[in-house]
Amino acid sequence: MQTQDQDIDQDIDLRDYWRALLKRRHVAMTFFIAVVGIVTVHSFIATPVYQATAQILLESDKNPTMTFVEGAAVITKDPIELINTQMEILNSRALADRVVKKMQLDKNPYFLEKKEKIKNSLFSSVSHIMKDTATGLFPTKSPPPSIQIPFVKKEQQLDQDITDIILKSMKVIAVRKSSILKINYLSENPTVAAGMANGIANEYIEHNLDMRVRPYRDAAEWLSTKILESKSRVEASEKELQQYKENKGIVSFELKENVITQKLRELVSQLVQSENKRQEAEIRYNQIKSVIDNPELLATVPDIMNNLVIQGLRNEELKIKKDISELSQKYGPRHPQMIKAKSELESVQKNLIAEARKMLNAAKTEYEIAKSREASLKMTMEEQKQEVLDLSKKAIEFNVVAGEAESNKQFYELLLKRMQEASLSSGMTISNIQIVDSATVPKHPIKPRRGRNILLALIIGLFGGISMAFFVEFMDDTVKTPEDVNKILGLPFLGFVPSADKEDKEGHLPIIRDPKSGIAESYRTIRTGIMLSSAEKAPQIILVTSSTPSEGKTSTASNLAVAMAHMGEKVLLIDGDLRRHNIHKVFNLDNSVGISDAIVNHDNLSSAVKSVPDIQNLYVITGGTEAPNPLELLGSNRMKELIAGLRQSYDRIIIDSPPLMIFSDALVLSSLADGTILIVWGGKTGRDMVRNGGQSLATTNAKMLGVVLNNVKVTKRSSYYYYPYHNYYYSKKGTQK
Repeated sequence: MQTQDQDIDQDIDLRDYWRALLKRRHVAMTFFIAVVGIVTVHSFIATPVYQATAQILLESDKNPTMTFVEGAAVITKDPIELINTQMEILNSRALADRVVKKMQLDKNPYFLEKKEKIKNSLFSSVSHIMKDTATGLFPTKSPPPSIQIPFVKKEQQLDQDITDIILKSMKVIAVRKSSILKINYLSENPTVAAGMANGIANEYIEHNLDMRVRPYRDAAEWLSTKILESKSRVEASEKELQQYKENKGIVSFELKENVITQKLRELVSQLVQSENKRQEAEIRYNQIKSVIDNPELLATVPDIMNNLVIQGLRNEELKIKKDISELSQKYGPRHPQMIKAKSELESVQKNLIAEARKMLNAAKTEYEIAKSREASLKMTMEEQKQEVLDLSKKAIEFNVVAGEAESNKQFYELLLKRMQEASLSSGMTISNIQIVDSATVPKHPIKPRRGRNILLALIIGLFGGISMAFFVEFMDDTVKTPEDVNKILGLPFLGFVPSADKEDKEGHLPIIRDPKSGIAESYRTIRTGIMLSSAEKAPQIILVTSSTPSEGKTSTASNLAVAMAHMGEKVLLIDGDLRRHNIHKVFNLDNSVGISDAIVNHDNLSSAVKSVPDIQNLYVITGGTEAPNPLELLGSNRMKELIAGLRQSYDRIIIDSPPLMIFSDALVLSSLADGTILIVWGGKTGRDMVRNGGQSLATTNAKMLGVVLNNVKVTKRSSYYYYPYHNYYYSKKGTQK
C-alpha cells in the first residue's frame, strides 16, 4: 500500500513538471529556435577554414652537455618534460617572430589583408570605441619618458599584429604515447595553411639548432677574451718572479737553504762542545779554588794530584814528615836537625802551594777561554738563525709569486684546452628534431562542420530550452496554484477567478453581464466555499482584503455580494476603503453620503444605504465623504456600534478594505468581521508579499476563511485544465451532446 502511494506521488510530481514545461513552452521554443537558427545561419555563412598538419619527431639529447669537468655524465631529460618544453618553445612569440622575419610575412599580401580585416572588424571597432570612451572618462597618466639602456640589443622591429595572427592560427598537439608533435595551422587558404605549417616546422628546427649551438659559440667568444686576459697575467707573473729573484740575489732557494741549514747545524754542534768544555773548565777552576788556601785538601782534587810536579813535592813532603817524626823521637824541637827538617818541610809546602796556584791560574785561563768561545758561538748561531728566518720569509714571498705564476699558467692552459673544445662543439649542427611528415595542401575544410554543428545545436537547444523553461518557472516566485496557497499560508483555497477576455475587461460585474460565463461560475464557487467554511454557521460579516493594491479585492467583493444576493439573502456591501472609493463606480451609485458619514453620525445611515437597481436583496454603503483620519474612524466605538446594528438588519455583510501591506485599516476591520478573505492576483503577487499579509492578519487573531486567486490565466495546458470545459458545457454544441 505504501509503495502504491509513493507511485501516485511520483506520478503527480511528473505531471507537475510536465505542466510547468507546457506553461513555459514559449520560453523553451524561443531558446530552441534561437540556438538552432543562429548556429545554422553561422554554419552556412561562416568562411571555411582549412587545417594543414606537419609532424615532427623529438629525440632525447644523447650528446653530453658542455662542461669544464672531466668525465662529466650525460644528462638525460624526462620525455614528458622534454615534450612540454618543446611545446612551449613552439608556442613562444620568439619563434613566431623568427617565422615572420624568415618568411617575410610582414610583406605578404595575404597576411596584410587579414591584418586589415581584423582591425576593421566589428569587435575591434567596438573595443576601440569602449577604450576611447573609458579614456575620456578616466584619463590615463602620461607614459614615462623612454630610457635607452645601453646593454639591451636593438632587434629588428617586426609587425606584432602578424605575429599575433600566427600564434592564434597555430596549435601544437602532442601525440599520446609517442615523441611526435603535430603542428596544426588554420587558414582560409589551404595553400597558406600547408606552407605555414611546413615553414614553422623548418624554422623550429633551425631555432633548435641555434639554441643548441649558441651556448658553445658564446662560450668560445668568452673563452677567447679570457685567454687573452690570462696570457697577459701569465707574462706579468713570470716577469715579476724573475724580477724578484734578481732583486733578492737568489739563484736557487733550495741550494741556499741547504747551505745555511748545514752551517746552522754545525754551529749547534760546536756550541754544544764549547758548552761542555766551559763546564769542565769551570768545575776544575772551582775545585782548585776551593782548596787553594788549604794545603791539606789539595790531595782531594784529582787534577792537582795528577800534576807530576805536585806529585813529586807531595812525595818529598811525606818523606820530610817521616824524617821529622823519626828525629822527634831522638831529638828535641830545638835540635838543629829538627829545625832543618822543619825548614825543609815549610819550603816544600810553599812550593806545593805555589804549584797549585799555577794550576789555578791555568784553570782560570782555560775557563775564561771556554766561556768566551761559548759566547762567540752563541752570537754566531743567533746570526745564523736570523739568516735562516730571513731566508724563510724570502722563500714564502717567492713561493707566493711563483705559485701565482704557476696558477696563471695552469689556468691559461685549461682555458686554451676548453677553447679548442668549444670551437669544435660550435661547429656541430646535429639536431635531435626531425620532420617525419610534411604538411600537404588540405582538400576539405575542418570548419564549419555543418552537420555536427546543427546536431549539437538541436541537442543544446532542446535541453537548454527545457532547462530555461524550468529555470524561469523556478525563478517565478508568484502564487499561481492552490498548492502554493497551502504551502505558503496553510489556508483553505476558496477558488480562483480566471482572467477576463479583452472584451470583458471593461466591466466589473461579469456575474450580471454573463451569468453563464466561467468567471460568474467561479464567483458562485467561491460563494459556496465561504458558506461551507464553517460547520456550525456561515460567517455573517466578511472582510475582503489583499496584500498589495490592484489585486481585485473590490471586484471580488462586488461579485460575491451579487452572488449571495442571488441566493435570496439580504446582502449589504460596504466600501471600507476610505482612502480610495471604488464601489460606487462599480454600481454607478451616488457617493455623497457613505460609510464615513454614517460612522460620524448614525442618523446618516438611512441615506448611506442605497439599493442597487435590477439586483434584488443587494444594498451598498459607499465610501462617502473623504475622511482625514480613516484608521481612527474605522477603529472607533461608533464603527463597532454601527456594525453591531447592521448585523440585525442584513443576512450577509461584505466589507471591502485597503491593502494590508500599505495601510492598517484591514487589520482594524478584521476584528469586526466573522471571517476574512485574502485576494491574491495569481501569477503576479510575490510569495513574500502574500506571506507577510497572512502573518499581519495572524497577529490580530483574525479568522481566515481562505484565499481566492484572482485574474488567473487559464489555458487547456494549465493546472486549471477543467475550466475550458465550462464554456463548452454551456455552448450549443455542448448541449447537443
